Amino acid sequence: MRARASLAVAFGLCTFVVSGCHSQSAPPAAESASPPAFVSHFDGALAYGLLKDQCDFGPRTPGTAAHERCKKYILDKLAGNVDSWTLQPFSYYDPDRHVTLHLTNIIAEINPQARKKVLLFTHWDTRPTADQEVDDAKKKQPIMGADDGASGTAVLLELAHTLHQYKPSVGVILLFVDGEDWGPNDNHMYLGAKYYAAHLPVVKPAYGILLDMIGQSNLQVYREITSENLHPELNDKVWSAAASIGDGSFFPDTTKYQISDDHDSLNAAGVPSIDLIDFDYPYWHTLDDTADKCSAQSLQVTGDVMVKVLSEEH
Repeated sequence: MRARASLAVAFGLCTFVVSGCHSQSAPPAAESASPPAFVSHFDGALAYGLLKDQCDFGPRTPGTAAHERCKKYILDKLAGNVDSWTLQPFSYYDPDRHVTLHLTNIIAEINPQARKKVLLFTHWDTRPTADQEVDDAKKKQPIMGADDGASGTAVLLELAHTLHQYKPSVGVILLFVDGEDWGPNDNHMYLGAKYYAAHLPVVKPAYGILLDMIGQSNLQVYREITSENLHPELNDKVWSAAASIGDGSFFPDTTKYQISDDHDSLNAAGVPSIDLIDFDYPYWHTLDDTADKCSAQSLQVTGDVMVKVLSEEH
């Protein structure tokens, strides 16, 4: 993903009855039953293990052995936890590097028979160049992508495990897009999202939520500006869910950055989509984007909020 602008925009009885000629206290009114406490069943520690496993493969740059191993890993983790899955292979020719990439979107579904479906998506590839490094030699090296790639993938995989056991009433599409971070510029990025958007299912998802860079320690997810401009009602779903389960401090209720990302392609194709991203990350597109910069707590918060959002859909 790429930041287009950095803008801070503020938003923003107990009753007693006396009857006849004698006094008598009425029986106490039955207390209204409290709603059950929310339990998401999402496990942030397991999600962090999934993040570390991806990093153990090394950078998952398209065309590498690590990229292929990670694809198999994702499929292995989805097996038994989703009702169906499919691969969406496609090729992309990069005229600047004179190379053809063989890429794969992974599409998994839970409750595929449901009339209403919600799309949760992320990218599973990592960037081939650390372009935010100062040293020119380092700039040519691929990044590990612990937060920028592995974090969203880890949350979706643990959500598959969670939702398999505690299914929501709506259908859920878990989309892992490839080629998001190829670069170096926007013309060669968001490849998987563009391809998926051009080949949407007959029944489109009601809306989409993109998870990108949501694993770093001290998580702070602001409302992304394009998402807020286009679909404030979807942002409201997420921020209300976070506040209702006590995670509002991780989701400041104001806008901050405008980000070019995978949600743009879905919006252009008619699927209302928002981007959840913590872009205040000093290790973005550097060699220091490693697992130790991420935390199980941040993954837990993100997962809990997604489960809460889904639980309120019917």
